[in-house]
Amino acid sequence: MKKNIHVILKKTMPKLGQEGKAINVSPGYAFNYLIPNRIASLATKGTLKHANMLTEIQNQKKEIIKIKATELQKQLREITKISIKRKTGDKQYIFGNISSKEIIEKIFKYIGIKLDKKQIEAPEIKKIGIYIIKIHILDDIIVNIKLQILPTNI
Repeated sequence: MKKNIHVILKKTMPKLGQEGKAINVSPGYAFNYLIPNRIASLATKGTLKHANMLTEIQNQKKEIIKIKATELQKQLREITKISIKRKTGDKQYIFGNISSKEIIEKIFKYIGIKLDKKQIEAPEIKKIGIYIIKIHILDDIIVNIKLQILPTNI
């Protein structure tokens, strides 16, 4: 009997590898666990070619996303600061909260691109002043923008 057989993973497994990767495993492990649970399939010339084609397409998509993210990063760096006016009370405290939706609308006015609410990381804003807001474009691309809270003249 063969010592190892070649299979292609259909799902990402922590100790085995990523989806679409071809690995060598023992026949018992493959036929008793991986294949019946639809975690892997037997590797043939056709399935290997198909898996390679899919990984190539994924790599191209990732490259396109990275290019768009760097363009967005350049546009966001052109914004020096965003100003929002709020009513104030005692000791420069503001009424209400500054939501990420307001920040998104201000950024949209500057660059014309709508960001996702999950991309914005803002500190808790309770007073008038300047705050740093982090915008997560991708995992490794983060842009900092200054947010200035100004009092309205009543």
